[in-house]
Amino acid sequence: MYDLTFLLLQAESAESDTTSFTVTLVDDDPFFKETMRDYLTSMNIKKIEMYESGEKFLEVFKEGDNRLVVLDYDFGPLSKYDGMGVLEEIRKRDKNIPVIMLSAQDNMAISLETLRRGALDYFIKGNQSTYTSVLASILKINELQRLKRSQREYMLTGIVGGAIFAILVWLAYAKYF
Repeated sequence: MYDLTFLLLQAESAESDTTSFTVTLVDDDPFFKETMRDYLTSMNIKKIEMYESGEKFLEVFKEGDNRLVVLDYDFGPLSKYDGMGVLEEIRKRDKNIPVIMLSAQDNMAISLETLRRGALDYFIKGNQSTYTSVLASILKINELQRLKRSQREYMLTGIVGGAIFAILVWLAYAKYF
């Protein structure tokens, strides 16, 4: 298993963007969004979008988007959706979008419920470790997606190579008989 040090060194040594997806920050706190964006940018994550509410994000979100969503749990009383509602809507549209949930609430029941509904991680906002925890989660998810792509490419190469070999054998066999 990769540890955070390896992932950070890998992120720092990369010449281009570290992630294969767009990191989408959905949070009503402008200070938090800006500091999170600055932190991620300093760690070589370049593709970052920011939205101040679940409604604004859901207006542009569509199935098949290549993104990872860092989602606030509570957008305040004026919002149509809370983070759980946005998470459910994301899952309805695309079950494969990775979601990291953030909340100022240190509540085990809420964290377990968000994970049960499909969030990959849950972190408590309000301390310095939030930034490094989110970064570690983003890098972990990116690495898992990279490994899945490599596995699919390997399998496809094997299937195509096997098919070509079978055709060549068939042609050689047909030539002699």
